[in-house]
Amino acid sequence: MNPMRKTVLLVAAALLGSLPLAADEVVRSLDRQFPAAEASRIHLDFPVGEVHVEAGAVRAVGVHVELECDSMRTSRCIEAAKKIELVATSGDSLHVELKGWPKAGNRGLEAKLRVTVPRDLPLTAELGVGEMRISGMESDLDADLGVGEVSVVMAASAVSEVHVDTGVGEADLFADGRHWEGSGFIAKELSWTKGKAEVSVDCGVGEAEVRLE
Repeated sequence: MNPMRKTVLLVAAALLGSLPLAADEVVRSLDRQFPAAEASRIHLDFPVGEVHVEAGAVRAVGVHVELECDSMRTSRCIEAAKKIELVATSGDSLHVELKGWPKAGNRGLEAKLRVTVPRDLPLTAELGVGEMRISGMESDLDADLGVGEVSVVMAASAVSEVHVDTGVGEADLFADGRHWEGSGFIAKELSWTKGKAEVSVDCGVGEAEVRLE
């Protein structure tokens, strides 16, 4: 990992501790459905939040976002929530992103996202800070998290190779009745005679877990 990137991620990890532990009031909700009939790949790009990605049979990307302010519920937080939008760019890749997140601190704002994607399309999922859970994919997966926790659950029969990379933190890989674990930096690779999907999980600072069931 690039030393400069590691330094930036360590600073972000320290800032993560300043995020509110409980954001208990929903101030805005967003619901969008983006057709993916013409796409050959899905790309999700979110700055901060709790992200749950579930694969399904529908040829579309559905996104439900709940924007919450902490117990202080300041006017700055509410105004910041009003500026956030879900945006999609169509083409060979369907790129879905959350735009308008405040750059000068989070202002007590939290995002919870539930996303559904086609299970048979390759997926790239990026999250800056937070928690990301991905389940049910049957095609190539590239999950990239800057700071926080990421977990992936897939069918072992769909997977040919797995790479788990953590810059600072812990990594766990459960597959074929075995468990690999490491801390600091880890890169593990497994091969199956069945399946075709390649799985890559990269976590800069935090915890990464992959389960093949």
